[in-house]
Amino acid sequence: MKALVVQRPGLVELVKMDDPVPSPGWVRVRVRAVGICMTDFEVIQGTIEARYPLIPGHEWCGIVDAVGSPSDQAWIGRKVTGDNEITCGECIYCRRSEWRRCSHYEQIGFDVSGAYAEYLLVPTRNLHQLPEDVSFDQGAILEPLGVGLAVAKLAQARPGLTAIILGAGPIGLNCLAALKASGAIRILCLDLRKFRLEFAQSWGATGIYTDPGELAAAAARLHPEGTDIVVDTTGNIEILRAGIAMTCFGGAFVPAGFCRHKSMEIEPDTIHLRNLRVLGAGCNSGFTGVAARCVSAGTLLTEPMITHHYKLEDYQSALSRDAVAAHGYIKGIFVP
Repeated sequence: MKALVVQRPGLVELVKMDDPVPSPGWVRVRVRAVGICMTDFEVIQGTIEARYPLIPGHEWCGIVDAVGSPSDQAWIGRKVTGDNEITCGECIYCRRSEWRRCSHYEQIGFDVSGAYAEYLLVPTRNLHQLPEDVSFDQGAILEPLGVGLAVAKLAQARPGLTAIILGAGPIGLNCLAALKASGAIRILCLDLRKFRLEFAQSWGATGIYTDPGELAAAAARLHPEGTDIVVDTTGNIEILRAGIAMTCFGGAFVPAGFCRHKSMEIEPDTIHLRNLRVLGAGCNSGFTGVAARCVSAGTLLTEPMITHHYKLEDYQSALSRDAVAAHGYIKGIFVP
């Protein structure tokens, strides 16, 4: 098969290798679409923990074409996506669905081979079947939709709560979709790229802003009692500070973007005296299945955020910063 391999940080190669063979309890998926996530850029650069050499890719959809156990034969031919967590399945944390606390935890696309390839191996128990009317493109971006759903659940989103989303990239847009579906109102979005903000507006954002000061003024007007839910997807320290300041008494501030290990000064009383709930959203497993059910029901359809398609052979342009920074780019996918 063809696969994109990060041989070491900074070195990506398109290689030919033997097709993988599933072990008992595993299946092989013929990858039909795989999302390009900004976290994959971190893997390529070596700024996030990963095990090299590595095939990245953790947002995927495809067709099961081989199984490792005869009892799993019924999966062959099914359209699937799946969870990326590989665990023992038996410890107390696995039984509580707290998979990332399992001592055997590994993650597809970071610790073991991912989906930037023609074939992918996945534990059978991780699979989620998709109906035929869900496209491969939509199936490939259920994982980031799961992030948005996790954020909404953490923040206890419900009808009538106000919200701000800082950053209107793919994660910010998925948070917007999830909060909107949860009943949040008067949702305001901040981003430097006007076309992304226009896209957010088409998805139901009440106000769109490129300037943090203008956003703060609008929030004071539209959310006079403060904002109930503020989600940061930028990882920008100054934007984080501004987001905390706009969160209302008893509200939820959710940092959902990587800060690349940068630190910030904060006065603890700004949290303590206002009863703020600061909720980390970086390690919430188990929401891909929820996303799959929402898409299957037609409740949340996020495929329009996909703006670019690439073949694996196009990896040098697809994985360039110029491509991601180009006007009109929101989400790219590989179609192996």
